[in-house]
Amino acid sequence: MQDSAEGFGQPIRQVFEPFFRIERHLPSPFDTQPRYDVRIGDPFWRWLYLPIVRATEWSARVVGRIQQGRISVYLTYSFFTLIALLLFVR
Repeated sequence: MQDSAEGFGQPIRQVFEPFFRIERHLPSPFDTQPRYDVRIGDPFWRWLYLPIVRATEWSARVVGRIQQGRISVYLTYSFFTLIALLLFVR
């Protein structure tokens, strides 16, 4: 019996298999150049982190558009923000 990466990684993979999508491709005995391939997908990334990343990118684009304009428009935004904050505090 020979130890391999498959043997060492199998217990960890079995413990975390319910949390990750694991695709495993094993070589057959007749392959001339056997390759072992494991791909692990993180489902939390798609439904938890990806919406946060997209919202952050969208808000950065919106703020970037505000900052790319003329100085008079930027000062008008600042003025109305200051008025709104003064009304909110009052």
